Amino acid sequence: MRYGLPTLLALVPALALAAPQEAEPLQEFSSDAPVAPTVTVRGDVRLMGGVDTGFEPARDDGLGEHVVDGWGRASLATDVKLGPSLRLVVEGRALWRGGAQKGFEREKSSFEPFVGEAFLDVYTPWVDVRVGQQTLVFGANPFFAPTDVLNPRDLRQSFVQLEPEDLKLPVFAARALASVGPLSVTAVWAPFFFADRYDVFGQDMALLQPQLGVPVPISVDPSVEDGLQPHLLETQRPGLPGDVGLRVTGDVGRVKLGGSWVWANEKQPQVTFDPELETLLRARERGEPVDAALLLSLQDRLSAGERLITGRYARQHVVAAEASTLVGSAQLDVDVGFSPSRTFYSDRLRPLRKSAVSWVVGVSQAEESDLIYSVTYTGLAVPDVGAQEVLFLLEPGTARGQERTAFFHLLVADVGYSLLEGRLQVGMRGAFEPIQRSFLVAPRVGWRVSEHVHVGLAAEVYGGPSFSAFGYFNRNDQVLASVRLSL
Repeated sequence: MRYGLPTLLALVPALALAAPQEAEPLQEFSSDAPVAPTVTVRGDVRLMGGVDTGFEPARDDGLGEHVVDGWGRASLATDVKLGPSLRLVVEGRALWRGGAQKGFEREKSSFEPFVGEAFLDVYTPWVDVRVGQQTLVFGANPFFAPTDVLNPRDLRQSFVQLEPEDLKLPVFAARALASVGPLSVTAVWAPFFFADRYDVFGQDMALLQPQLGVPVPISVDPSVEDGLQPHLLETQRPGLPGDVGLRVTGDVGRVKLGGSWVWANEKQPQVTFDPELETLLRARERGEPVDAALLLSLQDRLSAGERLITGRYARQHVVAAEASTLVGSAQLDVDVGFSPSRTFYSDRLRPLRKSAVSWVVGVSQAEESDLIYSVTYTGLAVPDVGAQEVLFLLEPGTARGQERTAFFHLLVADVGYSLLEGRLQVGMRGAFEPIQRSFLVAPRVGWRVSEHVHVGLAAEVYGGPSFSAFGYFNRNDQVLASVRLSL
């Protein structure tokens, strides 16, 4: 993009309104297990179409909203138990999506097949090892925990209509799980880098929104623009040593306590613009004449092969403590984490490296019931914010004027209820950010036609100031219909 970078680095993981997911338990080695291989096949196909509640006029610059959207997701997995000590899982996935602006202008579609989870498990009496494409779980609050940063995210679709498995993308890694006395120890090494999947422009959930006032970085036909976007903001990708993580948990009475540490590359690039180039772009944005000497300097530097834009992936350490326990029929999860340096963005979209403290408190239904709920509060404290700095989307412009510790708070809730012996499901997902009073509300209703066929109807409503967490996407209010077919 012209000046700046992805805007949701610190924010998007907290917007994924996914239901809580338990970590996979440590496998037990048993010589009495059946030797004959067993094969299980599972899969599903999900289709969704959306129509906006208001039709913004079509635009030719790639920033217009899609007033109609459609997407489909398919997965097919084979789970083979080769014996008491070996298990092989291979999954293929595919994503299709399409959309168009008002009057079916700038219509486009794409199809993307890719490998899902594909790993080999080896179980022994001492340690269980998994090697391959896999989803990793760190912390008590999956998708919210501070150290849950090893898997990239797919940020190209609605934050509230996706299932948990759609948000976290499998990453190639080696994982070892062992019991050391009363402790459970997980060690992870992900040697190869995988970035988040996101759209820079041209899609409703893209990082570049119209109110930002930033033009698109390229001018191409809509039919090919999405295929070019994965590398638009990067100039270099990390190599070895990759990402490393360690987690230790143990039970103290009825409370499960633990701690974790991760040393990992951030999954979105930190883009830096040369000061002379940024001055030129800002002048053009304001319609001011450009200094001839500045143009000549930039021309000379480009001719000399200088790089005026860089997009690199910073590394960060994150340490966290966690606790989980049952309180009646509810599960209580708490995470507290600290990172000495992570990337944020100023209101001028300049990257800022700041330390940060984050915390998450979640309560969810832990027993089988017609009523299913989860409520999560997540907070963030960023000390040493300069008097002239404002953290983009995390605090209002009025915060400028004095050095401070910036705070961000987010309350996320998901509630559902089953009726008619489980055939009818009604529910609501929502989020509220109190500092700028932005919000998201997503009611839904579903009907189980048969054991393998589900249909649904939902809506998404965004509100708040243009540069708040949810107001940034307030052009995407829509009504959606869905169908899910499962094996």
